[in-house]
Amino acid sequence: MHRQSLLALSLVVLPLAVACVGPTPPGGGDDVAGDDDVVVTPDATPVTPPDTSVHVPLDVDRPVDIMPPDRLAMIAPRMPHVADPWLKGILESPDTMWYDKLSIIPGYQDSFGDNVQLPIGMRPNSIDRGMIDLAVPGGHAQLFVENGLFHFPFGRGIGTAARSDNFVVDFWHAPRAAGALLPVVYWQRDPNTYTHRVEWMFPKGTVLGEIIFQIDAAGVWFPFEIRVRERELDHWRSDVYRPFPTGPDLAAALESAAATNPAWQTADVAALATHARNASTVAAETLGASHFASAFPATGGAKDVLPAVADPAILKYLLLEVPYRSVKGTPWKQHNGLVAHAATTQASFHIVPRDYDGGHLEVSDQACRRCHQDAGRPFKDWYGNVLAYGELWGEDESFTWHPFDTANFVDASGAVRNFNYDNRRIRADFTAGAVIVRYNPAQHAATTWSKLPGAWKDYAY
Repeated sequence: MHRQSLLALSLVVLPLAVACVGPTPPGGGDDVAGDDDVVVTPDATPVTPPDTSVHVPLDVDRPVDIMPPDRLAMIAPRMPHVADPWLKGILESPDTMWYDKLSIIPGYQDSFGDNVQLPIGMRPNSIDRGMIDLAVPGGHAQLFVENGLFHFPFGRGIGTAARSDNFVVDFWHAPRAAGALLPVVYWQRDPNTYTHRVEWMFPKGTVLGEIIFQIDAAGVWFPFEIRVRERELDHWRSDVYRPFPTGPDLAAALESAAATNPAWQTADVAALATHARNASTVAAETLGASHFASAFPATGGAKDVLPAVADPAILKYLLLEVPYRSVKGTPWKQHNGLVAHAATTQASFHIVPRDYDGGHLEVSDQACRRCHQDAGRPFKDWYGNVLAYGELWGEDESFTWHPFDTANFVDASGAVRNFNYDNRRIRADFTAGAVIVRYNPAQHAATTWSKLPGAWKDYAY
C-alpha cells in the first residue's frame, strides 16, 4: 500500500472507527459474558467468567511511544476479545509498544558499496523505480509489485492482499529481567570494503505481533486475526488467534447469535452455518510465488470459500465479541486428504478478507519461518542482476521492525533522503527508552541474545 494512502486512512478511517466502537447486539443487551455476568453451575455455585475484553492502557509510560498516543487511542476501542490470559497480558502491558507503517516506515538496507563512489544506507520500500532501473533495467519490477510493496511472499503477510480494505497494527513487547528491560542489541558488520550492514538481535522473550483489521465500506475497522511470535534462543515460536478455529465453531457462533435476534434468522445466515459445518466443501488449490520463487515454491493445499450474507452485521458483531483462540495445529476443515487451515471468501466483507489465502499454511513455527527466515537476505540470491541494490527488508527473521530514524532516510512523499551518504541513524527515542543498545558480547549473555541460524548469513559482497 502506498504511504500516501496509509496517511489518508489515518486521517479519515480512524475517526469513523472511534465514532462506532462496535455494533450493539440488536434487541438490546449483551449476550457475551462480561464483568457483571454470573454463570451458575449445576451445584448452584456462582462462577464469574473471565474477562476476555482487551483494555489497551493509554495513560501509561511506555518505554517508547512509537505510534502517537492519539492514534493508539483511536485503535484501542477496536481490539478483539482474547481468551488466552498470556496474550491478553501482552496486549495490556505497559511494556508493549504499538506501531504501524506510518510510525515505522518500511524500508530495507543497501549494504553494497564503499560510501564514497557507491552509496550505502537505508532505502524505503517506496523507492522510486528509476533509482533501480537506471542501472538494472526491469530490476524494480523483479522486486516490487509497485512502489512500497514487495512481491509475494514478502510484500504482505500470508493471506492478506494489498488493498485499502485491510490494515495491520503491530505490537512489540520488550521482556524484563530483574525488573530491567532487555534491549535489542545492534552492531555494524564490515567484512570487506564493499559490505557494511547494520544487524540486530532481539532478546529471548521478545514478543512481536500484529492485529489484522478489515475495513468495511463505511470505514469502520473490524479485527479478524492476531499473529504473534515469541523469540526463543534459536527460533521464533509462532501462533495465530482467530475467533473461529474451525468451521463448526463458526456455525455454532452464528446459530447462537441468530437465536438472540430475529433479524439475523435469515436463509443466507443459515446457509453459511450449514456450509461451515460441511467438511466436504474444501477444494484443492495450489499457491506459489511469481517472484522470489525459491522462497515460496508452489504448494498444494486446499481452500474453503465461504458464501456471502446480504447483511454482514452478524459477522461484524461476532468478530468483535467472540473471544479469539489459538489455532496452532488446528485445521479449519479437512476432507478426503485435503486440509484447509483457514477459510476464504469472495464476499466484500466476511470473517476473513476477500481472496484470503491463509488456508494454505498450517500455523506452526516451521510454516511461519518459511518466509521469515529470509529477512535481510541479499537480493542477489534471487536475482543475480540486482547485485548492487542491497537486501530484503528486515533482520532477525522479522520484517516490519527496524531501528532507524525515519526522517533521515525518507521524506514526506516516501522518497529516499540522503541517498549519497550512509543515512542509517538509530532512533533517538529508542536509545533514550533503553530499548536498543550497541552489542557487547561481554555484557549481553548468549543465554539471552543469540544469532539465529541461516546458511546465507554472514555474506559479503
